[in-house]
Amino acid sequence: QDAFNNVGLTFIDLPQIAVVGSQSSGKSSVLENVVGLDFLPRGSGIVTRRPLVLQLVNQPPGTQEWGEFLHLPNQKFVGMEDIRNEIVRETERVAP
Repeated sequence: QDAFNNVGLTFIDLPQIAVVGSQSSGKSSVLENVVGLDFLPRGSGIVTRRPLVLQLVNQPPGTQEWGEFLHLPNQKFVGMEDIRNEIVRETERVAP
């Protein structure tokens, strides 16, 4: 959405997903299955315990997918491990 705003288009209806549910109900698994990528942290207890806005960018086969977080605009996170590490870092910063 932000990319379209930068070129003067005020509204484009892009798909967005919000997953809501109780603790350990499978919200992270739903997101990963919809996206088709393993990008969320795993562990015991509450792992993904804060809201994040992440835009994943699909690339042609043979090239690396990347993502951008709303809290770090214009910073590309290349590869799912980098995305996962940023989710952990930001979660620990905001919701230790």
